[in-house]
Amino acid sequence: MQNPLIYPLKEKRKTIVEKLNVLSPEEIKDLFMATGYSNPLPRFRARQKALLVCLYSCGMRRNEVLNLEISDILFDKERIYVRKGKNYKERFIPINLHNLQILEDYIYDTRMNFKKSSESNYVFITEHSSKMSGGTLETDLKQIIKATEDRSLIERNITPHALRHSIATHFLQAGMKIEDIQQFLGHSSLESTQIYTHILKHN
Repeated sequence: MQNPLIYPLKEKRKTIVEKLNVLSPEEIKDLFMATGYSNPLPRFRARQKALLVCLYSCGMRRNEVLNLEISDILFDKERIYVRKGKNYKERFIPINLHNLQILEDYIYDTRMNFKKSSESNYVFITEHSSKMSGGTLETDLKQIIKATEDRSLIERNITPHALRHSIATHFLQAGMKIEDIQQFLGHSSLESTQIYTHILKHN
């Protein structure tokens, strides 16, 4: 007989895990590849690829991405400074040279093709160089997903936060310490990060 106190907790964890909607490394690769043809205009394709870098490779929250300024990308130190994290908590996120190059190509090459881009300090801007909204970010992500032509991806509810969950899960699968993942994600408590251990057990 199942313990009535433990069973609901297990079911709750299972539900949470399913809602996280973690993508596989192969699906993430497909998303990045899709940015090569996800939009007719090069500046939008570059923006979408840079968005994936921030949302997946750097595990940033949606608002952290929207508030990211050009000066927050420390190219020489291979770090991204998050000045407006959850509960206004600051942190530095490590980023490798490959992903830095993607951001550099976008910021100093294609981003300048947005009108009045020099008047904005934000990394991610709209066609008229105003700060990108959450709705525009969601639209970009949906456009990338649609470009994969992968029916299973298209039919799933892939959110910006699902990409954050995915990188955390992939780090854990690769043997990264849970405490390091906590620091990477900017979680205030280890309890928030431990949900990813349940993902591995559930799989």
